[in-house]
Amino acid sequence: MARRSPSIVYAQAHIEYVLILALMGGIVALSLATTGTSVRDIYCTVAGTLADQPASCMHYFVEDFSGLDAWTIVNGNWRIENGQLCGGGREGRMFIPLSYSNYAIRIRVALLQQGNGYGVYFRATNFDRVDGYTFQFDPGYASSFIFRKWVRGNELSPFAVARAPGFNWWGTSYQIAVLVNGNTFTAYVDGNQVLTGRDDTYTHGGVGFRTWDASQVCFDDLSIDPLP
Repeated sequence: MARRSPSIVYAQAHIEYVLILALMGGIVALSLATTGTSVRDIYCTVAGTLADQPASCMHYFVEDFSGLDAWTIVNGNWRIENGQLCGGGREGRMFIPLSYSNYAIRIRVALLQQGNGYGVYFRATNFDRVDGYTFQFDPGYASSFIFRKWVRGNELSPFAVARAPGFNWWGTSYQIAVLVNGNTFTAYVDGNQVLTGRDDTYTHGGVGFRTWDASQVCFDDLSIDPLP
């Protein structure tokens, strides 16, 4: 029987080793996804124990909703329930002031219990008569994800719309992310890109939440981070 050369044996062993590592990596990634933990979270935790934390791991703002002292509540019935921010009713608005231009908004828990939807403000200023944008989780708008612009407290027609008629809007908790980068905005639900829009009116500002009509919604674990 012919003997394989050492180089062939080594190459085969190397390939098998790489395949095993890839399989293990896939299992770990799936496990992290089911717990709401990202690879970035693990990397940043480990990096923070070894040396100064990298800039990519620093947060602009983190909120676990143990209180609302940092927030500007313009109107609406916002409250803490079971460690979560909950709100609803007619045109509720609340904001956290920021001066940054580009950032990633991440919300680990967003649960619409009833009503026509909720909004996440970004690049918001002049909170009493807000200028800025919203990403809206909006079954009341023909079952759609939308981006709107706000001018002196008035919402304009959406500049980006993605219909999702079969989506399960109510009673399910989702992870929401909005990436704000220059004139381009991208929204994700459970890690899946659902909407992209572009506008260059506003260049910086804070983040907030919106409810309208009879909506009831709860949020938990908000972070505002530098873009990856």
